[in-house]
Amino acid sequence: MAKRLFLLHLGPGPVDATSMVESLAVGGVGVPDVDAAVLAHAEVEILRSHKAVGLRRKDVEGAWARVCRRARKSGTDCFVSMPEWFAATPAQAALALDGLADFRVVLVATSGFAEPPRSWMSQVKDERAHVLPAQLSDEQLAAQVARIALMEEEARLDRRLAKVARRRRLLDRRRAA
Repeated sequence: MAKRLFLLHLGPGPVDATSMVESLAVGGVGVPDVDAAVLAHAEVEILRSHKAVGLRRKDVEGAWARVCRRARKSGTDCFVSMPEWFAATPAQAALALDGLADFRVVLVATSGFAEPPRSWMSQVKDERAHVLPAQLSDEQLAAQVARIALMEEEARLDRRLAKVARRRRLLDRRRAA
């Protein structure tokens, strides 16, 4: 069974994922059923900035694991926006990606036409990092994320088709011999 996609949005500005649900559904992408407070705590947990926002580590511990569990239970490809993670260190990026071992992670950065942050690029394959213009509305971003999800699905199906074609050729050779 193929791994499901986890489309992780990184960017300087926040995104309202709840208003994007219909557009994301076109690409077969859902949003994990978690509160905005849990997502905010997950950002703080991974960045280890709980003291700066006046929280204890105990208050934010496990928030990212909760988001990952909800994504697994959703049964679909998932989209999550974590704008503050744009400035994460490589160690913080690795920590965030550890919880997503069951997924194929695709980065969607909205930072203009510059490259995505190096700390994330070292953790994810180049073909799974997409940079979008920073001036996109939530609806435009949702359409682009759905397009990226469909492109990933098409690539997966192309790889599967090539594998079947190789097997078929091998079988034909054996039968001819």
